[in-house]
Order: sequence, then C-alpha cells, then structure tokens
Amino acid sequence: MILQPSNRCFLDIGLWGLCFLLLPVLVPAAGAQDTVLVDRIVAIVDEEAILQSDVDREVELYKLEKEYAGEPITETPSEVRREMLERLMESKLIIAAAKQADMLVDEDVIESSVQQKIDQFIEHFGSLEALETELHRNGMTLGDYKSRMSSQMRDQQYLRLVVGKFIRPNVEVLDNEVREYYLAHLAEMPVEPDSLTIANILVPVQPSLAVRQEIQLKVETVQTELAKGVSFEHLARQFSAGPNANRGGAMGVFKPGDLFDSSLDRAVFALSVGQVSEPVISSRGVHLLLINSVQPDGGRALSQIFFPIDVTEEDMTLAENQIKAARQRIISGESFARVAAEVSADPVSAGKGGLLGTFSLQDLSSQFQEALTDAEVGVVTEPLLTPAGWYIFQVLEKTEGHMYTFEELKDNLRQAVEGEKIEAALAEYVEGLKERFFIDEKI
Repeated sequence: MILQPSNRCFLDIGLWGLCFLLLPVLVPAAGAQDTVLVDRIVAIVDEEAILQSDVDREVELYKLEKEYAGEPITETPSEVRREMLERLMESKLIIAAAKQADMLVDEDVIESSVQQKIDQFIEHFGSLEALETELHRNGMTLGDYKSRMSSQMRDQQYLRLVVGKFIRPNVEVLDNEVREYYLAHLAEMPVEPDSLTIANILVPVQPSLAVRQEIQLKVETVQTELAKGVSFEHLARQFSAGPNANRGGAMGVFKPGDLFDSSLDRAVFALSVGQVSEPVISSRGVHLLLINSVQPDGGRALSQIFFPIDVTEEDMTLAENQIKAARQRIISGESFARVAAEVSADPVSAGKGGLLGTFSLQDLSSQFQEALTDAEVGVVTEPLLTPAGWYIFQVLEKTEGHMYTFEELKDNLRQAVEGEKIEAALAEYVEGLKERFFIDEKI
C-alpha cells in the first residue's frame, strides 16, 4: 500500500523530519528576499529520498558509459530520465530488502572496482586531466564520479546478494527448456566461419639508402633543435614537407581511429600535452608528432613535422623482382619456410618460417581476403602489392566452418535460459517489494 506523505506524518510524529525533507530545498537569493530552488525530492522509497540531483548524475553517467562504449543514445531525454529514476527506485527497494535480511556488502571490493573503472576511463581518454575535463563537460567532478560509481557498485553488490538468496535458489532450468530455447533461436545461433592457416613472405618497397640517410639526418637535426628549446612550430615551418607546414605543423583535432595509419593512432594517444613523439614511420613517411591540447570530448589537437619517403619506380621494381624470385624458388622445390626465413621482412612471421597463424577469412583485410578466398592448400599465391610492400601467401590448412551444434552450445544456452528466468523472477520480486515498502513518487 502506498501512503501519502501527509498521512504518514500524522500516523507517526517521529517522521516529522521526513515530512520536512519532502519540501523542495530552497536558499535565499543573493541580495533579495526571494528563494532559489537548489534541489528537490523526486521520490521516497522506504524513507530514503531520491533527489533530482541523483537522477541528474545517473543521466550523465549513462551518457558517459554510452560514449565510452561507442554506442548512440536512441531514447529521448525524457525517456532516459524516466529510466534512470526507475533504476534508482528499484535499487532502493532491493537495498531495503537486503538490509532487512541483514546482508552486508564488501566496501573494499567496491573501492577496488571503482578505481578499476576510473583507470579504464583514463586509458580511454588518454590522461587523468582529459577524464576530468570530460567529467566537467558533463557537470561532474572526479569526486562526484567516484561517489556515484561507488553507489552504483554498492547497488550491484546488494542486487547480487538478493538474487543469490531469494531468486536463484527458486529458479530451475529443465533440459527440455534448454533444447526448446535452442530451436526457437536457431537463426541466432553462432556459426564457426571458415578458417585458414597461412604463411606469408613480405618484401617491403624500400627507398634508396641515400634517401633513408637524408631523412635520418633531418630527423636528428630537428630533435637537436628541439632539445635546444627551439619551438616545434618554428621547426615545422622550416623543415616539414607536410601541407600544414605554413601553419606551424598544426593539423587539427583527431579522435581515435581518425588517422590513416594505426601506428600514428597509437603514438598520438600515448602522448601527453606538450610531448613530442619519437619518429613514427607510416606508409607515407616519417612523422614527429606534438600534442597541443586535449579537447573536452577527448580529441587531440595535433601538430606534426613530416618527412615523406620518396619511393621511385626503380625501388618498386626492385622489390617486385625480389618477391617474384622468392616465389619462383618455392615453385622450384624449396620450402616456403626456408625462403621466408631468408627473404621475408615480416617481423611477426619471418622467424617462424613465414607462419602467420590461423584466421577466419573475415578477420583479414580486404586485400588479403581477395588474395586468399579461392587459394588452394599448398599453392603459392601471385604477388600482392599493399601499402606495407609485396606479399606472397601459402595456405597450409583450410577448415570449413559449421553451425555450432546443440551439444557444443548446451552450457551457454542453459545460462541464457537461467538468465531469462532470473530476470523475470527478479521483476516479479521487485513488484512484490513495492507492496512491502513505502513508495511515494513526486513526479
């Protein structure tokens, strides 16, 4: 039964303090007799107040989690707020039931979990400063975030305790239910794709020795000048061959994945503000990178000094002839492993006789897929030119994919069925709690 707050107060004079809490929190406006609304109570659950600010923080945390996961928010703002309020109310009910059963949570585990979450966000945004900036953009301090996350983790522990004591012991999963679930979701069952065990040989297209020595000299000159205190912007104008040289190397703001080369991406998001990278080699040339600032959304304002690697037709032909000669040696009877050990420049596979490993075809790059889709076991492919250089491949083994059988998936299916039953039972349990504990929703 849900009682109106005014009725509850008349029934128990000891709840006068609670009645006072039901009023909006007001403070006098500066220099005036008027009052300003600071916060207000939006719901009462078992004499525990849920404030408007609690809902606000849940909404901001929800947005932050979605951004971290790279998922869009499809609900309207009002739908999100409603969902967050319902989550808070359900959490309060579950906590009330847990406390009534004398259940206790482990505060050390909560503290450790919160710190782990913060560490993940720091890694995602690049630095503690960047995380604090992002939190500020969402109306929170790091202290606010820790407090809210601690509360969430505590709620989750209470939920696990309640489920373990009151829900899971009453849930039974029968064998026929598991099989019926499998048949009902047959179209959704995972399929093991075709897999290939492959070996490769890589011959990169190298610039001439003279070109490499010239670039090395330029890089060393810039690094020496930076060590003397000369500004990065000045050196970019003087030495960089990039299109942004006349802007002091300024390239703009980049987020993870925006840059054309993964080596650049890794380097940029490992740097701190004001730090200059070691030389980074991409498929286009050599880069010295500087982080100017970290934006509120985690993007990096980036400058670079760029030295292109000029590859001539002669360099291209030389590499092509080398890969063709390697292929011919294998066709003539030499083992792929021996030729790979002598010729390949692939740092991953050369020391293993060219063996790359076993992969699903769909996990390989589009160029590799095209070269290997119809490749027969033991046959050496035609040379393939990629940004990294010339490749040849040999398929060592091919395994056809198949749909996983019921027996292979049985344990996972049982967990899925149990999860659905627990979720339904928990929803019913929470509905029962609404009859046991006092609730008053103010909006």
